[in-house]
Amino acid sequence: MKIQIFLLLSFLSPPFILHFCSRSKWSTPEMSLDITPNTMSFPAAGGTITAKMTNPSESRLAIKVKTSNNECYRVKPVYGFIESKGEAPLEVMRLNGPPKDDKIVVQWAEVPLEETDPKAPFAAQAQQGEVILPLKAE
Repeated sequence: MKIQIFLLLSFLSPPFILHFCSRSKWSTPEMSLDITPNTMSFPAAGGTITAKMTNPSESRLAIKVKTSNNECYRVKPVYGFIESKGEAPLEVMRLNGPPKDDKIVVQWAEVPLEETDPKAPFAAQAQQGEVILPLKAE
């Protein structure tokens, strides 16, 4: 599709092409979710780490947190909101268990300010992105 649009625009005058390029350059940036630290290591006997989730976008985000090993890991929150340019803690608790590499997946979706149920966008299949955090137990 982009190639077809470019070919069509190549027949137009150069000022229009420059204007089109400058408009597309300033289009809405891709949203993201940053998590620090981006990897976590635990003793096999267990422990707790609190990470920081940061929403650098101009939009409010709903989040859903999943683990690959629900027997050894607990997370708080499982669902929640992060306001525009806001931060929220992510508590990860490892229970005693055999050493193993696992992961946490934090899914996110843009939501309006009026949204009160953080589960709703995920029930509606509105996920827009995810961040994967490797977990290591030694």
